[in-house]
Amino acid sequence: MNFLRSIFDFYLQSSIHVALAITSLAAITVFQYGFVPEPALLLFILCGSIVGYNFVKYAGVSNLHLLKVTRNITVIRLFSVLCAGGMLFFARLLPVDVLVTAGIFGGLTGLYAIPLINNRNLRSLSGAKIYIIALVWMGTSVMVPLEYHNVGLNAKAIYHCIEIFFFVIALTLPFEIRDLKFDELDLSTIPQNIGIRNTKWLGTGLITAAGIFAYFQNYINDSDLPVTLGIFALTAISIWASDKEQGRYYASFWVESIPILWLILLLMF
Repeated sequence: MNFLRSIFDFYLQSSIHVALAITSLAAITVFQYGFVPEPALLLFILCGSIVGYNFVKYAGVSNLHLLKVTRNITVIRLFSVLCAGGMLFFARLLPVDVLVTAGIFGGLTGLYAIPLINNRNLRSLSGAKIYIIALVWMGTSVMVPLEYHNVGLNAKAIYHCIEIFFFVIALTLPFEIRDLKFDELDLSTIPQNIGIRNTKWLGTGLITAAGIFAYFQNYINDSDLPVTLGIFALTAISIWASDKEQGRYYASFWVESIPILWLILLLMF
């Protein structure tokens, strides 16, 4: 049992799970536009997401709590190097314009951890954390796949970008509520600013807005909209069920599994 728990913890702590969530959103974008997913693109996003998240979490000491509770950081860093190799391998198979788009959001991820001016990085900007995460997720899971399939920034693409941006912010709120007891006050997170209950109401409003933008998109498959709205309802429930003293795996596994479940349901129906 301890061995299985160790494997599961490595799966979460090495960012495989969150990378699968991002890759699932990218696959959802591809399917909802009627394209066939390109394995090289999805594997590039998967490996790149692992590298980006692990760089932010473990390259320095920006999150002392994570460094204290994470086992086998050396193994995770080695795993990240292997994923970086995989990312470069799959990058060879992608068009230059796709790599440029991915590089913009990858650079934004790097600036989240690397100090630039006065020893400050994007993470140190008060209140910016959740919006940077949402922007990077949206760019990686929507703009990069659309660039690969030569889809211009039309009305549907703009609606989809806004939908995913709001969805990711709402999905991140249970993490912000969980981290209230760890985050420095100068981070100025949403729960720190408006409290837990108001944060839940904000999340409900954001997920409702995401549903409205989803409603006005022309889906190829009739089942896409009901599945999407069902996932958004589940996200709202997960926000209201979250608390500062939540279970160890509540946010890091169950909440972060929602995009993966979304993809599975779309494939089923």
